[in-house]
Amino acid sequence: MTGEQLPAFRDDLELTLAECWRLLQEGATSRHSAFHVPTVATLDEHGLPELRTMVLRAAEPERRLLRFHTDRRSAKIAQVARSPAGAIHIYDKPSGIQLRLAASLSIEMDGDEVEAAWDASRSFSRICYRVTKAPGAEVEHPDAVAFDHDAADEGRGQFCILLARVHRIEWLHLAHAGHRRAVFELNDEDAAEAEWTGRWLVP
Repeated sequence: MTGEQLPAFRDDLELTLAECWRLLQEGATSRHSAFHVPTVATLDEHGLPELRTMVLRAAEPERRLLRFHTDRRSAKIAQVARSPAGAIHIYDKPSGIQLRLAASLSIEMDGDEVEAAWDASRSFSRICYRVTKAPGAEVEHPDAVAFDHDAADEGRGQFCILLARVHRIEWLHLAHAGHRRAVFELNDEDAAEAEWTGRWLVP
């Protein structure tokens, strides 16, 4: 016996799925959560994965949706336009939990959801969207990065949201008492009333 405190959900598929979404929702609201900053992968023009860390802004189990904020000039915009296939990875070392998600990605530049996201963003966060060159553009020196601090729209014109509609969740829990691994997939990804089906996997 290791004396390790084991969570009740780790031997129950339904509870495990609920815990996955709880962790994502917690990550969207808590900066101290490892789930606040997932790694998001898209496919570049050569079909190769390109990864970056992004801040998770919202997680909605009912819509199977995750929301991120981004600059509409960034390379990922064209990548998502070419291919909506995306993957998301998170590992929380203290809990020993890893999530690997497969999702269909989309970019929204206008509409009520985008406006609400912009209105809820903090002034400090909006500064990022006032940079005069596109993210990833080459500069001669870090001090050469310029911002339009007089922008009338505070950078709103460069702001958009990345939506990830999740259709697969793979969960792994590492523990001295025995690892656990499970996968959850939608029985009909495009159906409004799609249901999750879970299966245990060898860790």
